[in-house]
Amino acid sequence: MGQSSSPLRNVAVIGPHHSGKTTLIEALLAHAGAIPRRGTIAEGSTTTDHDPESIARQQSCAVSFAWAPYRGHEITFIDTPGFVDFLEETKLALLGADAAVVVIEGVPSRVAQAKALVEALAALKLPHLFVVNKLDRPEANFAATLQTLREQFGNHVVAEHLPIGQGETFSGYIDLVDRRARTYDQNGGSTEIPLPDDLTALAGEEHVKLLEALGDFDDHLLEELIEGIEPALDEVERDLSEETQRDQVAPVLVAAGLQGFGAEALLETILRLCPPADAIPRVDAEGRAIAADSGGPAIALVCKTMIHPQSGKLSIVRVISGTLTPERALVDLTRGTPKERPGGLFRLVGKRQIPVERAPAGSLAAVARLEHARTGDTLAAEGTKVLLPMVKLADQVIAVAIRPKERLDEAKLSQALQRLLEEDPTLRLERAQFTGELQLLGHGEQHVQVACERLSRKYNVKLETHAPTVPYREAIQGGIEVHGRYKHQTGGHGQFGDVWLRIEPRERGHGVSFAEKIVGGVVPRQFIPAVEKGVREALERGPLAGYPIVDVDVTLYDGQYHSVDSSEQSFKTAGSLAIREGIPKCQPVLLEPIVKIAVTVPTQYTSAVLSQLTSKRGHILSFNGSDKAGYDVVLALIPHSEISRYITELRTLTQGLGTYRWEHDHFEIVPPKLAQHVAETAAAVT
Repeated sequence: MGQSSSPLRNVAVIGPHHSGKTTLIEALLAHAGAIPRRGTIAEGSTTTDHDPESIARQQSCAVSFAWAPYRGHEITFIDTPGFVDFLEETKLALLGADAAVVVIEGVPSRVAQAKALVEALAALKLPHLFVVNKLDRPEANFAATLQTLREQFGNHVVAEHLPIGQGETFSGYIDLVDRRARTYDQNGGSTEIPLPDDLTALAGEEHVKLLEALGDFDDHLLEELIEGIEPALDEVERDLSEETQRDQVAPVLVAAGLQGFGAEALLETILRLCPPADAIPRVDAEGRAIAADSGGPAIALVCKTMIHPQSGKLSIVRVISGTLTPERALVDLTRGTPKERPGGLFRLVGKRQIPVERAPAGSLAAVARLEHARTGDTLAAEGTKVLLPMVKLADQVIAVAIRPKERLDEAKLSQALQRLLEEDPTLRLERAQFTGELQLLGHGEQHVQVACERLSRKYNVKLETHAPTVPYREAIQGGIEVHGRYKHQTGGHGQFGDVWLRIEPRERGHGVSFAEKIVGGVVPRQFIPAVEKGVREALERGPLAGYPIVDVDVTLYDGQYHSVDSSEQSFKTAGSLAIREGIPKCQPVLLEPIVKIAVTVPTQYTSAVLSQLTSKRGHILSFNGSDKAGYDVVLALIPHSEISRYITELRTLTQGLGTYRWEHDHFEIVPPKLAQHVAETAAAVT
């Protein structure tokens, strides 16, 4: 890897929820002098968890950015949500990073929850290191966690630190590169101390493992090891830096973020091991390298959008090439929109905005008031022809039905939803296939819940939300010929309509058909459309639970009319009366929608998922290996009513690693006991 002079580092801090990422960033910012004191999650005073939804839940619910100057360098931290519901937003934010710090609790059972995150890093070829955090907790176990990291992510995981003590006795670390011990102070720094006698042998063993890992990529160092020669310190440091930046090794550090322990060591490691912002050339969508030249044409990628109802929109961009200035207009090449002039450039330290005059190549900068730009878009100077690659996002897996509490707010809600989807493109809005409900779709219960809270708070729209209505239907199993007559006499003209209908079941999935076989004009032609209208309106509400009736063939074959009193309305009513009388005599049944579901899970959970689906009245179609190594895909048919919260249950079963996609397949008769329950529930609602 070539030498770089860039002082910029863009580092994503990722990891499972509650692993302590935000608290660790707070310690890093304080030690670097970017903030005057460390805030806490409990007080809701941290720099990067500044939105009300994150503060209320005491966990990150949105991506946030924090810039810090440190020893002549500039580090921008990207604080990402760890909860699996927000994984897709984290993937988008990684577009702005050049490296990642993966924060893991010092508990082996939590390691598996980082798998999807590490896979996202691998897809982007982002180098990373691990920090085993919260080693001051009583349950902390560094050795077991390190072993689990190696088992999960391979032998390229190498310990760079060895903790001194654990739990209440955690007080420092041994650097396995130079084999020197250091004890922490409360300001995030450390002081060198003699190597503890009880750790000397273990430190020696882990030092050799580190050298052996580096020797896999350096023949000279390997020869020295074989000959029993201790490599020079500068050679080891150079190899560790190069192999980390090439993502061939992943060093493991230690920390206890709440106490500030490990902040200094992590900052120093970021400068040593994480690639400078111009070290690794970015490529366009065609795979061609783009030089990180601040004097070249301006090219930037939008990796996050933030909208404030009063102060407006911020597009957080990673400057790939050239230099952005407030005076230089940009074109959105993804959308082909007219050029726009930035309303200002800023560094972000949480919600605090620091104005800057320029953003050179490698910068992460917030650009104000680019109305057309969206997350993932390529921005460039006019005349530049390039498109940057985009992350492929997973399909949404859960929906919530939404509507404004006040009808007057419908227009406001529509506008607010568009803004919400600008901020979070991992959401989707659609009308439900059978019910027509307006639904907001996301990647988990918490995701859609947070989105609805944010919508109400930011745009002052009071919402009603509920689980999507299951689109039950009703059908018949028998046929009948039925008479419908409507006769009503008042002063003047009366009302008269008389029809005979033949009602028969149709094959499932063939819908409602209406035909007429009138002979001799017993029902005049001008009234036949009114009969059909009455029939179809009556079929919208079935006798069992009030759901629409489907798969019915209705034929008008006889009737009577009155030359004075007959009208379209009277024949419409007669048709409706015939249906309401006849359908209950045709052995009506309740139908439920059946969906085809494809569940993707790690192979070790396949049998448990099969049992889970079967318990939900699912019918297993197949299970085979996935294109993704170590995963299976289970195909099944399952009632729609069983999937409203299925993503939560599936993730609980699979440590957050399972997901699925589904589509409507067909309707089936509901078992009698369940049909009775559905009917009783529907009656209680009405």
